[in-house]
Amino acid sequence: MEFIFLGTGTSSCLPNVHCLTKPPEDGSPCRTCLSTLTPEGKKNIRRNTSGVIRMDAKDGRKVTIVIDAGKTFQAAAVEWFPKYGLRRIDALLITHAHADAMNGLDDLRGWTLGKNIQSHIDVYLSAETFREVQRSFPYLVAKEFASGGGDVPEFVWHIIEDKVPFEIDDTGIRITPFLVHHGRLFTTVPHAACVPTPTTDPTQVLPTQLADLALHGESKKVETVIQPYLCFGFKIEQEIVYLSDVSYIPKEAWAIINEGRGDHSPLPVCVLDCLGLREHTSHFGFKQAVQTAREIGAQRTYLTGFAHKVSHEEYVTITKAVGDASAKARDEEATAELTETEKEGLDIIEEGKQVWVRPAHDGLRVFIDGEGRVRDETYGNA
Repeated sequence: MEFIFLGTGTSSCLPNVHCLTKPPEDGSPCRTCLSTLTPEGKKNIRRNTSGVIRMDAKDGRKVTIVIDAGKTFQAAAVEWFPKYGLRRIDALLITHAHADAMNGLDDLRGWTLGKNIQSHIDVYLSAETFREVQRSFPYLVAKEFASGGGDVPEFVWHIIEDKVPFEIDDTGIRITPFLVHHGRLFTTVPHAACVPTPTTDPTQVLPTQLADLALHGESKKVETVIQPYLCFGFKIEQEIVYLSDVSYIPKEAWAIINEGRGDHSPLPVCVLDCLGLREHTSHFGFKQAVQTAREIGAQRTYLTGFAHKVSHEEYVTITKAVGDASAKARDEEATAELTETEKEGLDIIEEGKQVWVRPAHDGLRVFIDGEGRVRDETYGNA
């Protein structure tokens, strides 16, 4: 099995335009974003979080599965598909209905228009995300809503459900979707296109808030439950757990993550959200990511979904210490050589299980062999 990171950035991507256009008199420049203008900073170019799985079907043919097609999918595909010999897309999995996960759907006409590569693309998504596609891109669901020349991509839509495994076509490849929290809903009025699926009870884990409601012209404080925004994680066979957009993992999801493996047969690869060093409403911060990586205990955990305040090389320095306590001690002794960001990151790491964690980068290719051993083209076998 092979996993390729098409993108490793948050919704705004890197570099941030405001960092590149910031005048000198407005304070310290953003070293991470400015580094992308040099060959040395290429790993800090981070498009919307997305990935590709390439593996064998039961009949021996190669199957290509894409996870999410966001705003930058076209640019990512142009760079990485030719380089790695990718062409046909056998399945597209969509985690949720945010722009950085689905706004590249229209670009998939490049695959299906005139059957250039294939007649259609099979898309797997929740009923809620499908309704959001209908609302945002009606012509992708019903061609009578097309305009202009009517050149739209061809999709076959498959509705998938929380904790219900499904097979990609007739390939023998099984994937289990599971719901996690990705921040919260800000409306107190239910909307058909964004009501979360009722498989998780948010009242068990979420706080309440006081909301202002205008009733008959009179403002009144009422207590309402903060509703989570739900997003799919995916478990691909027993090889990869993919968690790109997560702020909380419910108990039911942990059952899926931990199913089928023990201490003597750890999960080979975990792809895990990490927006930055600090906690965020809708994403894991570094502390949460490390805690989760330790709990899952995969052979290798690759962080993804980064914002711009921490560079790739700074993440490498920090994450090495998660798997090597002596590395943290050495870095702390050599504080003069560390950036302030690296010092902050090392201070976040608490005592605990030593696990292999590294930052992913766009274009990183990871391999899992038949024995479950993992290697990649940046960090090798180390």
